[in-house]
Amino acid sequence: MIFQQIIRTVSPFIKQNISSSTINSYYFRSFKTIKIDFRQITQTSVHRSHEYYLVKSPHGENYRLQLAKSRHLVGTRTSRGNRESNEDRHQALVLEFNKPDNANFNGNVEHIHMDKKISETNGQEEEGKDGQICYFALFDGHGGSQCADYLVDNLHKRIEDIQASNADDIISQWRKVGGYFRRFMPPSLVPLLSPETLKPTNIRQNTITSEENSNSSRHSSSKELSSSSTNPVSNESIKSELTLEQRLTLSFLKTDLELRDSIGRSIGSTASIALVKSLGGRTFWSSEELEITVAHVGDTRVLLCDAHSGNAIPLTFDHHPSSVTELDRLQKYGGYVITDSFGSEMVLGKLANTRAFGDSKMKRYGISAEPEIISKTVKGDDVAFMVLVSDGVTSVLSSQEIVDCIKNYDNVTTGAEKLVELAEELGSDDNITAMVVRLPAWGIKMPDHTKALRKYRLENDRPAMKRRV
Repeated sequence: MIFQQIIRTVSPFIKQNISSSTINSYYFRSFKTIKIDFRQITQTSVHRSHEYYLVKSPHGENYRLQLAKSRHLVGTRTSRGNRESNEDRHQALVLEFNKPDNANFNGNVEHIHMDKKISETNGQEEEGKDGQICYFALFDGHGGSQCADYLVDNLHKRIEDIQASNADDIISQWRKVGGYFRRFMPPSLVPLLSPETLKPTNIRQNTITSEENSNSSRHSSSKELSSSSTNPVSNESIKSELTLEQRLTLSFLKTDLELRDSIGRSIGSTASIALVKSLGGRTFWSSEELEITVAHVGDTRVLLCDAHSGNAIPLTFDHHPSSVTELDRLQKYGGYVITDSFGSEMVLGKLANTRAFGDSKMKRYGISAEPEIISKTVKGDDVAFMVLVSDGVTSVLSSQEIVDCIKNYDNVTTGAEKLVELAEELGSDDNITAMVVRLPAWGIKMPDHTKALRKYRLENDRPAMKRRV
């Protein structure tokens, strides 16, 4: 790429028979010194995810569709709102998962190879649309954009590359953090952990000084060991197979470990990713059946639109202190919640989300990047679209209002634009981002349940109208 740039710059001078000294003088005046990081080049060369989705025309030709640029398939709009900068980030890619650790494993690897490998014949790509996994992601940074930027660059790579053999090291490193993580053991990862990692002596930390806590730790760990003995974990073939839940959990935790040493201690980000896979051998926007899996930390939100009722179907639930489950989890490990003067509940008076990437200063108190995962298999005719939104939208609009706003427009890009504009008009005071993904039932007529409510709010609730009064 660099050499092509040099050739394009120098070639006009060669045609005009200008001396080499003149060329050198012009070149070095016009260009700054370029530093090449060969480690980045090496990583790029083995990177498997790509920005295009392979489709085949009725005549048999193969085409690449750039997801992020296909405005009729994926519509995005983002605005900094009234903030100084925009810390929201979004991404649309196609993933290709790695092979299992044990290359000779002959068992069921359905969860590992969720995508159909693209074969090559005479340099031409064959049909690859069946089983391609589309990756749609939305990150809402806080304290700075560094964490969200890191997730854009790296999270999808970890999802592709993570191995079952990484589980012991990841869990061991998190336990060293102490506090909430001192006995950390996500249930989905238990089958992947070695007996040494499962042993009570490795789970119990030096910070536990009371005999009662030690006995409690030993007892709970023994129960985990006895339950795992009914499903032996020593079988290498079992440990080589990763379910999608295990893959996502490991990749989230591994990425969060990397962030602890890469960014400031008070910088973080929410994350909501949706993996969409066609099960019928057709494109995701025309498939008879889809598998949708969402992994989520924080309060970015993912919604489906039911094509028959027009109702919003939530695929995520906000990780806020108002959640009974989240509050109980935090309070067990010294976390507490303070309500500020605006009525917002904050963990330790500092953080609005109980789960997030980054925020290493708060990890000991339970601010975890362990994702909540939901997987659904849906009929294509039952879903019109999927939307990912940041809290700049959900702070002023309900889930049903979000879905109803989008369904009134002819294409997904217009829907995303109008949704962000509506959030701005209603006075959102945060960064605002919406990503709308077209699904098979797009365009079907559906009832607008909140039309009158939105009209009333625009006439009475938006800041301009309040100032006029």
